[in-house]
Amino acid sequence: MVEGLYIHIPFCANKCPYCDFVSFVSEPSKEYLELLKRELELSKDLPFDLKTVYLGGGTPSLYPTKLWREFFKDLDTRGVKEITMECNPESYKRGDFEELLELGINRLSFGVQSFLEKNLRFLGRWHSSKEGIRAILEAKSAGYENLSIDLIYGLPGQTLQDLREELKVIKDLPITHLSAYLLTPYEDTLFGHLWQKGELKLPSDEQIEEMFLFLSEELSSMGFEHYEISNFAKEGYRCAHNLLYWSHKEFLGLGVSAWSFINKKRFGNYRNLEKYRRAVLQGEKPIEMEESLEGEELLKDYLFVALRTRDGVPKEVLPNIPDHIREFFLEEGDRVKLSKRGWLLINEILLELWDEVANP
Repeated sequence: MVEGLYIHIPFCANKCPYCDFVSFVSEPSKEYLELLKRELELSKDLPFDLKTVYLGGGTPSLYPTKLWREFFKDLDTRGVKEITMECNPESYKRGDFEELLELGINRLSFGVQSFLEKNLRFLGRWHSSKEGIRAILEAKSAGYENLSIDLIYGLPGQTLQDLREELKVIKDLPITHLSAYLLTPYEDTLFGHLWQKGELKLPSDEQIEEMFLFLSEELSSMGFEHYEISNFAKEGYRCAHNLLYWSHKEFLGLGVSAWSFINKKRFGNYRNLEKYRRAVLQGEKPIEMEESLEGEELLKDYLFVALRTRDGVPKEVLPNIPDHIREFFLEEGDRVKLSKRGWLLINEILLELWDEVANP
C-alpha cells in the first residue's frame, strides 16, 4: 500500500557548491507540473492509502503560489496527515504562507543551512541570516505550527563556538524540527572537486564527532528528540514522511530522479529532464533503473534505513550481533538500536552486519 508521495522539483536559482541532488539552474517550468500529474496518472493502478506528501528539490518555492493552487486542485489529498514543502527563505512572504496553508501544505522545511553570514556566503546561499529568521517568523504568524529547518555543520574552520552561536538563534525561533547535515564533499559537486584537489580542508573525524555529540546534547536540552542520525524533533513533530522511508513503508516518487519503493522494489526515474519528459508524454513510466529486493538483500536494505533511527529494529531481526561491535548497540524492550557513537560509525557497522547476515 503506497502511503507516501514524494514530488521532486528540480529547478533552482543557483547551484549550491555542496548539492548533489539532481537540479537545474533555470526558471521553473509550468509544463513540468503537468508532467507530474500525468506521471501520477500512470500509477493510478497502485493501491494508495496516502498519509504524506513531500515537495522536495531543487527549490519547490520557486513556483508562485497560484501555480501550486492549480496543481493541488487535481491532487486528492483526503486523509493525508502531513504535506511538506521545502522552501528557500527568500522565496515567500507572509501572504504566500497563508495561501500554502489554505492548500493543505501544513509543514514547511526551510533551507536555512546557517544563521552566520560567513557560513551562508561559503555555502553559496543567497539569503541573509535576517531573511532566514524573517521567513520562519512570518510562516509562524501565518498559522504554521510545524516548521523545520536545515543546518549544515562540519565546515572548514568551524568551531563549537560557531555552533553555539547558531543554537542561540535557533533557541528563540518557533521551530519544531531540525535536520543537521554533515558537510560532505560529494564527487560531482564543486566542493567535491576542491576536496579532491586538496583545496578544501574539512574538520578531522575527532572534530566531527565532537560537533555531532555537542549538537545532540544541546538540542536535547532545548527539547528536541534526536530521533534519527541527522534529525531532531519536538514531541509530536517527527517528520512522518521520512519515517515511511526509515520503516520500509511504500512510497511513490514523481519527477526527474525521484525514487520509489513499492512491492519490494526500488526504482528511480530518469535523471535527464528531456528523457523524463519524453517518456511521460508517450504514456510510459519514466523509470531508468530498478532493483528487486528479496531475502538477504531486503533485510540489508531494511537495516540500512531502520538503524538510522532511534527506534532501531525488533530484536528478532538481529538475534546475533557480532561481539566486536556489540558495544555500539543498545537494547530497549523488544528492540535493538545503535548508540550515538554507533550512528557515527554506521557505515562500518553495517558492513560487519552484512557478513553476519550472509554467514549467520
